[in-house]
Amino acid sequence: MKRVICLYRVSTVGQVDHDDIPMQKLACREYAATHPDWEIVDEISEKGVSGYKVSANARDAILEIKKRALLHQFEVLLVFMFDRLGRRDDETPFVVQWFVQQGGRGLEHKGGGAAL
Repeated sequence: MKRVICLYRVSTVGQVDHDDIPMQKLACREYAATHPDWEIVDEISEKGVSGYKVSANARDAILEIKKRALLHQFEVLLVFMFDRLGRRDDETPFVVQWFVQQGGRGLEHKGGGAAL
């Protein structure tokens, strides 16, 4: 069984007020359900955290996920879209690369699922 952690993020107060996170959760849960060997072991939400203004090194959720990756607590990081990891062109690709180097597998739901 592959252990999955889902990351959900919204960056604006408007999105928090409308709570777009349930839409991301539903999409990721439905996608995970199409993989019988996957088990969602945790779902981490960031509400009102800009993926552009806030560095990954200052985001509690990313730091927690990195810590858990080093402890081999999951095999798949599932996000609705890769931009949930961040929107900084000079940083986000390196966040993705870091997860790949740890032996983890990342996947985005939207767009048919792309492996990191």
